[in-house]
Amino acid sequence: RAKFVQPFYLKMMRLNAIQYGAGLATEIATVSRSASALDVAYLLRSAWRERVMGAWLALCKDDPLVVAAVLHALGTSQGSLDAPPLATAAVVLAGAEALPELEKYYAADQAHQWGAARIATAAIDYLRQLRGVDSLIPSAAEDDVATFAQLIAVAEALRTHSSD
Repeated sequence: RAKFVQPFYLKMMRLNAIQYGAGLATEIATVSRSASALDVAYLLRSAWRERVMGAWLALCKDDPLVVAAVLHALGTSQGSLDAPPLATAAVVLAGAEALPELEKYYAADQAHQWGAARIATAAIDYLRQLRGVDSLIPSAAEDDVATFAQLIAVAEALRTHSSD
């Protein structure tokens, strides 16, 4: 937690990664090299702070265990603190396979008013556009699509820096 979570989670939770993620991408990618797939999966099964950073670190790992942990974490997320990073990691790592968990999260968020349903709709729209998936979830508002695109840009920066 001291190495992977504490230094970053406040700047990477919710939508904060849009403001801080590009500046932290190199540092997070460097730290991710010392995290095993098991470490990342453990973070994703923990509390929201760990899930936030587990999602971002997962983008630096191409491992089926990590992908499964991201999808599970998204499906069990309870709100806007970790759902945006989890949705981002899910669509990047799992593509169309993320759709059921995004729909599950969306329904739970709508029922409980957790505050990230709009990001879930934008993630689903991203999959509709890039992967041709169908969903009964309503289309996202234009500003939510733009917000999600900024989260995807952070994900791409992390992936680029992790391969350096």
